[in-house]
Amino acid sequence: MKASDLLSEVKYKTLTGDLSVSIQKVVLDSREAVPGTAFVAICGQCVDGHQYVEKAAEKGASLIVTDEDRALLSDDELVEIGKKYNTAVVVVKNTRLVYSQIACTYFSHPSKEMSLIGITGTKGKTTSTYIVHEIFQSSGRPCGLIGSIENKIGRESEFSHHTTPEAWEFQELLSKMKEKDVNHCVMEVSSLGLKFLRTYGAKFRVGVFTNLFLDHISPQEHETEDEYFQCKLMLFDQCEIALVNKETRRLSEIVDYARAHTGSCYTYSICGDADFMAKDIRPDIKGQTPGMSFTFVTPTYETELFVPLLCDFNVDNALCASASAYLCGVPEEEIRKGLSQVYVPGRMEKVHNNLGLQVFVDYAHNGDSLRVLLQALRHSCRGRIITLFGCGGNRSKTRRLTMGEMSARYSDFSVVTADNSRQEEFSEIVELIEEGIHRVPDAKYCIIEDRRKAIEYAIDMATPDDYVVIAGKGHERTMEMKNGIIDFVDADEASAALSELEEARKAEEKK
Repeated sequence: MKASDLLSEVKYKTLTGDLSVSIQKVVLDSREAVPGTAFVAICGQCVDGHQYVEKAAEKGASLIVTDEDRALLSDDELVEIGKKYNTAVVVVKNTRLVYSQIACTYFSHPSKEMSLIGITGTKGKTTSTYIVHEIFQSSGRPCGLIGSIENKIGRESEFSHHTTPEAWEFQELLSKMKEKDVNHCVMEVSSLGLKFLRTYGAKFRVGVFTNLFLDHISPQEHETEDEYFQCKLMLFDQCEIALVNKETRRLSEIVDYARAHTGSCYTYSICGDADFMAKDIRPDIKGQTPGMSFTFVTPTYETELFVPLLCDFNVDNALCASASAYLCGVPEEEIRKGLSQVYVPGRMEKVHNNLGLQVFVDYAHNGDSLRVLLQALRHSCRGRIITLFGCGGNRSKTRRLTMGEMSARYSDFSVVTADNSRQEEFSEIVELIEEGIHRVPDAKYCIIEDRRKAIEYAIDMATPDDYVVIAGKGHERTMEMKNGIIDFVDADEASAALSELEEARKAEEKK
């Protein structure tokens, strides 16, 4: 595509260069600049891309897009750089917005003929998107998924780098879906994704607001709760239908905004009256698979559903997903079928074994999420809850206290271990974890720094009545330690430990 065509839907001023040059890719990182690329200089939260303009031109970028409100480089300096490296340079009003606009232009607005579901909120996005994806796939509607663990086109998968990808990657993913006749897509829409206009140009059939907690207030993310909240509300600017969890904080503000910016607004709740409800919630087992059963109440029918995930909060996720599918026209029997087949990596992921042990891997990595998880498990656990966890280095120290306290308060035994210690000493991290544990009198725990050995220990001490919860890393595939990054997947390590234990017990029986 010619640079002039790429810029055809935006206002710009040409400083220098030939706009008939061909552009094959648009980049934000000057290190990716080569002939045939356009480099967009964005004034970011931490880095101003204009300081890398000359580097991008030197590496061969065919087009440089700069911001009229930049603090660096005058027009004359930009002209000089452009002429020096034979690079076209243009100026636009808002490079962040223009980056998203030209991504839409390059890929010919692929979302226009697609049915998109966007889910925002502090918690529940990942699990809810997986459930929606399975409902659509199992009903014969090929569906894409974009999220924090992986991106999927139908059943094909690739690892993701952001919860919500940058605009170019986002539009490229939608374009690939269209090429493969995947006309439905469900995605996690993060507050930063909305703040940075990554989903600009996409029209969502359904936009969901799950809940609001204060997990992302920091200089690197959102400076205040209100900024975080306002960014999340931006999803409804792009939606036809809004779906809101009636149990969330600031409900009235969310509903008022949704009603003002969408065609219709629905609510869902596992606790009370709403447009979509889950009633008669109970732990259940189908075949040999534990999960939760509930009555799904919609505006037109009631039906019994089962989801192979434990805990009330997963009923909340299942209700969110089922209501989203309903609003997209998926029939009752197809919702039921898809829900019963759900699997979510690292979210209450059961590690299967032949010993009858209940071992789960979950992403709970702060005090609140660990508390919610363990409280929910308590209702169905016949024995002890054995919780294995650690805390990341070079991260919030308060989290260490709260995770220690929550594990001690809601578990019967805690195994404290390493978890992405990074550049900190494990002893410094565990000192604060122990301080949190000691807030609970007579709490039982042990410390095993080696995470692999800790997993083996926790599993070895378990009986079939116990629950072993391996918390903190969930779907993550690596662990960052002082001496580097190593491959480490909790589910794989737990599976290996269970296999070894099974072999050891068989050997004991033969003696």
